[in-house]
Amino acid sequence: MKKVILWLSGIFFCFELYSQDSLTKNYWTDGTAYTIPKHRWELGLFTASRYGLGKNLELSAHPLMFFLMPQVKIKACWGEYSGFRLATEHGLFYPSLFMNLVATKGTGGLISPEFTIPQMFAISNRFLLSFRPFKKAILTAHAGIAFSIKFGPLNPRSTIDLPLIYPRLAVFYNQPEFDVGIDFRGQFIQRFGWLINVENFIICGTAQNYFMENKGVLVYTSKKETLRIEAGYKLCFGRYPAGPQWHLLPVIDLVFGIKK
Repeated sequence: MKKVILWLSGIFFCFELYSQDSLTKNYWTDGTAYTIPKHRWELGLFTASRYGLGKNLELSAHPLMFFLMPQVKIKACWGEYSGFRLATEHGLFYPSLFMNLVATKGTGGLISPEFTIPQMFAISNRFLLSFRPFKKAILTAHAGIAFSIKFGPLNPRSTIDLPLIYPRLAVFYNQPEFDVGIDFRGQFIQRFGWLINVENFIICGTAQNYFMENKGVLVYTSKKETLRIEAGYKLCFGRYPAGPQWHLLPVIDLVFGIKK
């Protein structure tokens, strides 16, 4: 009887270790203070792709938008203290090419062609703090600040008043911009999980100073961790120049994982 109990305990212990490792090792780290393993690629269809530069260092960029609206981020994990893992994320964002391309009439025109978009960059810095309230869950809080550098005047009427786009470009019209949020993710069972997060953007120097995004998705990850499928919703609220607006958008994404 003792051997049976020990055998069952061993199986349960190994399963818990596997669940804990899989939660943080590869496919549950994009919005947390954890980083992906060295030399691992994660290629997102609609979200940023990531590459493990080192044990506690990763690089991320969006491959489809990189040549139109480049945004590169580096995340560094600084260790774990009393169960809390600390990381910082530093980014560089260049939207001028994209904004000049959509400053046209007709299909694809999001900005009036009367406006000229100057060369400009945004620099962002963010702290992330994660801890494990349960073995199969990660709770992360983050806070950051962004500044912009412009090489010429930017007309305030040239904004793109669309969800997801407006709050990320607002730093070029009014600065600084702060973002604070919380991310909660975990596993129901092996290979099936969930994610809920809320992100708040606070913009200085304007009446259109607050935007919120709430994302909720269900996630399936393949056995060999080479494919992740996400499906759910994103609820957006913002104080746009035309007034407060709500938007509910579908979310679906495919992420391909490659180990080296």
